Amino acid sequence: MFGMNGMDPSSMAQMLMSAERAPLDGLLRSQRSQLSAQKEAYGQIKGKLQALQMAIKELTSGTGLSSQSVGFSAEGYASATVKAGAANADYQLYVKQLAQSDQYSLALDENWTVPTQGVLDITLDGQTLSLDLSTLDSASGLTGLRDAINQATDNSGVQASLVRADGQTHLMLTGSKTGASQAMTINLGGGNGEAAFTELQTAIGNKTQLASAQDAVIELGGAGGLQLSSTTNTFDGQIDGLNLTVSKAHAQDEFGNYTDAPLGLSVATDQAAIEESLKGIVDAYNALVGEVQKHTQSKEGSSAALSGDSMARGLLGRLRGTLSNPPDGVSLAELGIKTDRYGKLSLDTAAMARLQESRPGALEDAFTGAGGLLTRLEADTKPYLDRNGTLVQRDRSLQSGLDRIADRQEALDSRMNKVYQRYLGQFTRMQTLAQQMQQTMSMF
Repeated sequence: MFGMNGMDPSSMAQMLMSAERAPLDGLLRSQRSQLSAQKEAYGQIKGKLQALQMAIKELTSGTGLSSQSVGFSAEGYASATVKAGAANADYQLYVKQLAQSDQYSLALDENWTVPTQGVLDITLDGQTLSLDLSTLDSASGLTGLRDAINQATDNSGVQASLVRADGQTHLMLTGSKTGASQAMTINLGGGNGEAAFTELQTAIGNKTQLASAQDAVIELGGAGGLQLSSTTNTFDGQIDGLNLTVSKAHAQDEFGNYTDAPLGLSVATDQAAIEESLKGIVDAYNALVGEVQKHTQSKEGSSAALSGDSMARGLLGRLRGTLSNPPDGVSLAELGIKTDRYGKLSLDTAAMARLQESRPGALEDAFTGAGGLLTRLEADTKPYLDRNGTLVQRDRSLQSGLDRIADRQEALDSRMNKVYQRYLGQFTRMQTLAQQMQQTMSMF
């Protein structure tokens, strides 16, 4: 309510205080808006850079750039993976036999006890497990013998187990490794003629061989073709660039002739896999370029949040520098990567196919090899995204700036409150004085 002289001290004090603080409020508001916009812009850029880093990691740390695939004419015989340097080719092969380990069965009575004397020797791959039977508990029987074999410190790969059938217990001795070199020999000596020793000796003499140690063998080119062997069921690198694992042998008649058609194996460029593998990288890179351009390129009538900030442009410049410098001996165009005038990428899968056809493995090496483009791009992102990386430090710096503005705003509010109280006091005294003067004049 206005006083008698028409002046409201509170409104007058508020008006003068507001006029005094308006330019300071405007300055703080402008600074806060600018720093907030920069912080938000760098947050969005960081998100796009993290997406690019993740896309690269998924490719470089996973199965790699799958530019070739393997096909078989029939299922169940084999599987394969392609490695760098594999040539596109077609093969015919037979799986003659699978790799096996030696396995023997020793038939003993269920109530057999361990003899008080004797030494059991089991030799495998030139290493002998020598077990002194006198050190075992006689009453432990077959279970004790099995455990002693499995737990022996000089056991180089013999696995013992028990199988019970038709009132007898069979001690199964199996080699842990496959291959023709893994043949097993079993000998018993040093006994004193006791029945338990004789029974074990008889079981060893009458042992049944359930499986014979042998290499895996394939015939490349069909029956009678080039014979390849492996101590395991995996043929790694014997066919250049292929890791082949066999799982079933081809059937043969009584004369050793194959009864089925040979297995066809085809190595071919997988264009769909190439495009799919790299599309995520290209999309993530283009999203980053678009985000940086949005925040650094001003439009008519408005200024971009990072228009005067060189860090974002420096980030793009670093990545573009890496892309413009592919590994020696191959150009970016040969790799199937095209760049438009805005700096964004697109795929040319036809060019990729030509390179893969003419130089198998070159595409993988150029992208994911030790000095490949993606390997170097991933290295480029680390200084920005590490725990104390450039973008993290910039975010902290911008937040510190916002915190300082908040402190200045708080100090301004406190100071302007004092200014208001000063003006209020002055106008209140003026109003009181005016009222006293009016009262004095009314007496005359």
